[in-house]
Amino acid sequence: MKVVVPLDLSEVAAEAVPRAVDIARGLGDELVLVTVLSRRLKSDLAELAETQNTTVPDMVESYLKSVAATAGDVPTSHTVVAGAEEADALIGFADDESIRMVVMATHGRSGMERWRLGSVTERVVRHSEVPVLVVPARKLLKRRAG
Repeated sequence: MKVVVPLDLSEVAAEAVPRAVDIARGLGDELVLVTVLSRRLKSDLAELAETQNTTVPDMVESYLKSVAATAGDVPTSHTVVAGAEEADALIGFADDESIRMVVMATHGRSGMERWRLGSVTERVVRHSEVPVLVVPARKLLKRRAG
């Protein structure tokens, strides 16, 4: 079985990794790191990739490898999924694989920003066939505010 962690290359999304590592270790499962390479993510990363003289897919691949290296003794793999909409792609991925659980962080958006951008986490929670553990990114948000 597998424990999946969706990552969008943000610090907030990475907050779920230590919790997922602990869960995968305890269950004897594989940890799978997943990034949905959507148009929005490509657009968000295009300028950074250009300044680093690389491509967005190569940047994502490098990031996932570096996060996988932090999992210690937990068997870890990573994959990039193409999809126009992140939540749908993640739900489809979880349905197609032998996934025990999805562990993901919430970005902590509220009000108009949440309404405008939507919530990938909320949509995955509502529509996933597998359990979803949501890790609040409160510590990171507090560090930024303080």
